[in-house]
Amino acid sequence: MHHHRTLPAVLLATGLLLAACGTPVTTGAPDSKGSGESTAYAEYDSLTGPQRTEKLLAAAKKEGGVLDLYTSNTDIQELVDGFQKAYPGIKVRAFRANSETVLQRILQEHGARRTNNDVVDTNDIELRALQDQHVLYEYRGPALAGLKPEATKPDGWTAERFNAFVVGWNTDVVPAGQEPKTFSDLADPKWKGKISVEIGDWDWYMAMSTYLTDEKGWSQEKVDDVFAKIAKNARQTKGHTVQGEMLSAGQFGIAASVYSHTLDKAVAKGAPVAWRPSVEPVILRPNGLALMKEPKHPAAALLWTDWVLTEGQRVIADSKRIPAAKEVPGFKDPIPPGTEVYSLDKSDASDGQKWNSAYDALLRGVPKND
Repeated sequence: MHHHRTLPAVLLATGLLLAACGTPVTTGAPDSKGSGESTAYAEYDSLTGPQRTEKLLAAAKKEGGVLDLYTSNTDIQELVDGFQKAYPGIKVRAFRANSETVLQRILQEHGARRTNNDVVDTNDIELRALQDQHVLYEYRGPALAGLKPEATKPDGWTAERFNAFVVGWNTDVVPAGQEPKTFSDLADPKWKGKISVEIGDWDWYMAMSTYLTDEKGWSQEKVDDVFAKIAKNARQTKGHTVQGEMLSAGQFGIAASVYSHTLDKAVAKGAPVAWRPSVEPVILRPNGLALMKEPKHPAAALLWTDWVLTEGQRVIADSKRIPAAKEVPGFKDPIPPGTEVYSLDKSDASDGQKWNSAYDALLRGVPKND
């Protein structure tokens, strides 16, 4: 069953700002799946195969040969390069920032009744929030048939990749055989000052907490106690890329929530980091893309989405991320067989502000890694 989710803290704040300006946050009536209908894509929805691609490409060139993309994907340039190689007549203008900034920018523009992007590529939580505001259009293209079942969302967006939150460690700081075996191991006082937590990972915190209560049967008191002990051992970092660099440099021994692809890329460059054997569960977060309901370049938007969900999946796999497609030539799942995995979208983020505030409170007093 699909649960209605309300909005994370940044969206609530943005909504109040727009309301104060006298501009409604939500416009248009939602359809049966919650996404506003749009006439911009209607003529292309039923097209498939070469006819679809040819018509979209011709129309995209008439639109000006431009695609405007807002994204939080740190590997977006690899996708942009691949797409522009496939379609050299289409220029991609990408605005990249962290996921909350992308969300805020879209909502502010929507509040001003101005849509400046055609596609958004960002995290699960932010995409849910955007859909709650009815600014997205459900992708209905033929690429859906090649995706894993968990990639197709009822929220007007589509997963294009999955980020895996893992526990990672520096193998120089943490000798073989002494690495953590369970999440609770991070609460051991021997790790005092040696653990990194990422300052914005409230969604990971939400998912891990929910997993421990719903799947493992822990009481909320036990969950809170373990997290409090981990926080006493921790230092804060801001940004997963920075976190990975600091872990590689040995500035701390363990990262409590770091992306698997961040560590796998570091290993490929010779860094002394590891995350296998996995500390369970691995928290899997869908990251996706969505069409804007009122785009300036609808044909280019569909052309991009078709490509990213098909040929672009190889580019995603090559960046050591987990693609959304069922089959990608040469891809080997980085998560070892038999590893317990918990998907973030199993957590009902109906009170994102509560989880965000709880994570902030948990980290209050935790020193920062500068």
